[in-house]
Amino acid sequence: MTTHKSSYLFGLMAFVVMIVINFGLWRLFFAPTNGIFKLFTPLYGLSLAAMFLYAVILFGDVFDYKKDNSSVGKGIALLAGAAVFFYVVYYMFFWNVLGKLGITYFSPQALIDSGGTGLEIWNARENSSLAILYLATAFIWVSDIWNAGIGDAPWDGMKRSTIGLSKFFGTAFFAVIVYAIFFHPNITALFVPKQIFAGVIPWWEETAMTASSFYHLGWMFGGLFFIMLLTHCFDGFPFNLMRGEKSGSLWGGLVALAIAVISGYLFLYVAEAIMNYYWYEPFTGGNYTDDPRFRHLHTAEIAAFFMLALAIVKTFFNNVIQTSNRLVNYVARLIVVPAAGMALYFFYYSENLGPKFVDRVPGVGSVDDTSLCWTIMSLALVFVYDKFFNALLVRKKI
Repeated sequence: MTTHKSSYLFGLMAFVVMIVINFGLWRLFFAPTNGIFKLFTPLYGLSLAAMFLYAVILFGDVFDYKKDNSSVGKGIALLAGAAVFFYVVYYMFFWNVLGKLGITYFSPQALIDSGGTGLEIWNARENSSLAILYLATAFIWVSDIWNAGIGDAPWDGMKRSTIGLSKFFGTAFFAVIVYAIFFHPNITALFVPKQIFAGVIPWWEETAMTASSFYHLGWMFGGLFFIMLLTHCFDGFPFNLMRGEKSGSLWGGLVALAIAVISGYLFLYVAEAIMNYYWYEPFTGGNYTDDPRFRHLHTAEIAAFFMLALAIVKTFFNNVIQTSNRLVNYVARLIVVPAAGMALYFFYYSENLGPKFVDRVPGVGSVDDTSLCWTIMSLALVFVYDKFFNALLVRKKI
């Protein structure tokens, strides 16, 4: 009992420290008014946070280096490795290699050099940031589905570097396909004239009432929340039923994919039905809360609040409870996680607390003031603590 209580006490202390670090990093890098670097533009800051989150997932889950983080020194090394990977991929690969030698829209400078209509540094950087955000989302989405259902299969038992590289190239193959189908058409439609020979006209425009891929962000983030819920709060059910003696299987991967897609669209449908109740039906050309593009983005924002709440509850508060009765555990988490997610939602969008903490303009409805940047940055910080500094094992030793 003493160990159990001290575990929660340690988690609470670590959570408070995380809040302080969160506040400091947000004010240093992103805060748009009183910050130092003011990277929240917002797409530039959002793409940075998303790419760093993928770097943490890559080192922690794809290469599974979290198994080696038995000391603070190794944790710092993993964090440094993820930071270097993020910097090299974002600024050197996207901005100076792929953008300049292959696909123009990944580099703001390459866009400006092309001399296109309306391309100046602000718009060029926002457009390239949107492309990088979408690609990072595709990598995160595919990686989480792969880890949940397939695990290390079929490379179980091989060297960790072999498993990691195999999983990286495997997830990259499918992530590029996901990006090409769901996100690339949106980017090619941003320019004047639309690049119809480089990308198809967004095929979802009639259904979503917008050419924006925020529509896909909505259901993908919703699906990611359910994958995380099953993996971390429901002990990997139902994927653990298809593993056998291995860490995963092809059938597990297909089931994870089906769950991510179906639950994602259900989440999108329910979230937007609630928005329609409060703000009425959206319409093409609408502003703020009437904008279909905002409704889709807001669905992703809600899902991200739930994912952040889930990560906090699991990492700092021992997944609510740990009893011998799994049903009791699952029900408790199913209640606490959404409740914590809504608490984060109301905190961010409150008239006083949210604007003071994240230095944002009060109100809701502008696609130029997305909460995703703060939420994804916060999620990355929790993941760094959990995966790189072995938070769960540290608590067990107390």
